[in-house]
Amino acid sequence: MTTKHASDTKPLADTFGLGQLVAAATALFVAGCILAAFQFMSLRQSLTDDVEVQAALVADNLAAAMMFRDKQTATESLRTFRPPPYLLSISAYDRDGNLFAGFAKLGIVPDKKEVLRLLASGGDSALLQISVVKRVEYRQTELGYVVVVASTARVQSGLLRYVGLFAVAAFGALFVAVLVVLKTKARMAKAEERLDYLAYTDPVTELANRRATYDTLATQINMQGKEGRQVALLIVDLDNFKAVNDTAGHSAGDALLRMVGEVLRDAVRESDVVGRIGGDEFAVIASPVRNRMEAANIAGRMADALGRPFDLDGQKVFATASIGVSIFPDDAQTLSELISNADVALYHAKAAGKNRFAEFKREMTLETQRRVRIERDLRKAMECGELEVHYQPQFDCASQLIVGVEALLRWPHPEDGFISPNDFIPIAEECGLINEIGRWVLLRACSDATGWRSASGAPLSVAVNVSARQLRERDFINQVRAALHESGLPSAQLELELTESLLMDDVDAALDFMQAVRAMGVRLSIDDFGTGYSSLAYLQSFPINCLKIDRSFVHLLPEAGYTIASAVIALARGFNLSVVAEGVETHAQLTWLQEAGCDIVQGFLLGRPMNAAALRALLQLEGVELELAVVAAGVAPPIPCSASETESKDGTGEVV
Repeated sequence: MTTKHASDTKPLADTFGLGQLVAAATALFVAGCILAAFQFMSLRQSLTDDVEVQAALVADNLAAAMMFRDKQTATESLRTFRPPPYLLSISAYDRDGNLFAGFAKLGIVPDKKEVLRLLASGGDSALLQISVVKRVEYRQTELGYVVVVASTARVQSGLLRYVGLFAVAAFGALFVAVLVVLKTKARMAKAEERLDYLAYTDPVTELANRRATYDTLATQINMQGKEGRQVALLIVDLDNFKAVNDTAGHSAGDALLRMVGEVLRDAVRESDVVGRIGGDEFAVIASPVRNRMEAANIAGRMADALGRPFDLDGQKVFATASIGVSIFPDDAQTLSELISNADVALYHAKAAGKNRFAEFKREMTLETQRRVRIERDLRKAMECGELEVHYQPQFDCASQLIVGVEALLRWPHPEDGFISPNDFIPIAEECGLINEIGRWVLLRACSDATGWRSASGAPLSVAVNVSARQLRERDFINQVRAALHESGLPSAQLELELTESLLMDDVDAALDFMQAVRAMGVRLSIDDFGTGYSSLAYLQSFPINCLKIDRSFVHLLPEAGYTIASAVIALARGFNLSVVAEGVETHAQLTWLQEAGCDIVQGFLLGRPMNAAALRALLQLEGVELELAVVAAGVAPPIPCSASETESKDGTGEVV
């Protein structure tokens, strides 16, 4: 199903045309009128100035004749004067306003009354002619007046030429403007079409983009809701798309996205809408659906279709996906709630192992809210110093003395009591708090170990777990160096615990990290050995000091699990490594490990995790043997723990 999105307003290209041309023509007309008026005034003033010059010349020539009252000489002077074509008449009058001499082309000679009026006004300016009066004087004695009348035909002809030229220029400009408008309109229409395409279409897959998808979803919710039908939103997130981008390049990633889009369109119904709403996220709007089963069937078809390999330049690539399903109106009443619930379901699909789909359930929201609350309270706990570091003693099997401790993070929540590390450590990993927490735990453990050295009189090593995010942080080596420097702890007394899976994520980077740490004198151990990759080739090249047998193997001893435990101990002997067994809960397990040659043991049988003060009290029993240490651990103040804290991986609360 395809959707066409049109703007509610009229396209700009449609409004750009005749209206703009009319506005331009009106502006030209107004400008032309203003310029014509200005030109008329300029030409008229120029003519007036010329007439005044002519009048002054005539007055100078007639001054002598009028002084001697010689009309004949004055008349002859006027006849010999060659006036310009635009002068209609030149007349001379005595001081009483009587005509003294003059000539007129069209018989236009002002009478006495007109002369007196002109004298009073200083001249006259009409539409067709201009009249100028000039006094005739000799040595400051007034002799009479000269009146010159000129035609404005020159002004009119000049103005007509100006208006004609302006009209030609204006029509030429409008013609060019029409051509420009038509061309611009075509370009604007093409640009608007392109912008509309980009506004609603994903350019990589040519599917609807986020905006178009959610607009369509809102429309479907409104339409199907009125008819009492259901709408399903399925959010699809590719599981390993980043690996394709990193290994094959972004062009290959774009090609894979296009293939995924095609597969999704083929897998859904014709009436359904497929859109790309993020980097490797797609959304499918299944509308309408009869029930949840139909939506689940669509999700299943999509998961099966994406489970097949894709051919990228001759290479087979698998693009499995996790899918979250939410139904309107059963799961949500609004658009934002429907999208949020589909995201929640998607998260649970990924948490369940990826390559599957999950339908939204109300309890998912409660769990999500709980995670949000834990993250919020965890940040507050960091700010308020509510987190604590507890330590579980480690005993040497041969000397039966405490030789070290493992640092374990504890969170005594002010309202909920001790929260299991299994609940808040993964959240700290996801939100990025683990780096700050890990840095704090490292410094606190080193500082406490320095204090115990003075209490016990013997060096006591402290093991601190390293998370994957800490290992990827470039500044982590400097953090280790700073913790040792600030605490004063010898580097040989610090041990960093790494997991196999963490090391195998990036072998080269892990190897560089371990070599840098070993160069500082810090010890390294592999935690939970046997549960990860267990590559003997890499084990031989890793500069480690110790292997820790996972508690899942120790828990089976001595009735079962001894084959793997014996193999790990023998392997460690072959590589000249020490062995630590964690999770020792019974005397039978302890006896078997001692006889098998295990170096160090730890567990609830020997000592529960305790705070720094309780451990200091235990260490003051200098030289205590293993069995006595068990008693001392039992005498130590009880350490609060969550209900789930048993001798298991979850119970240790390691910063992993």
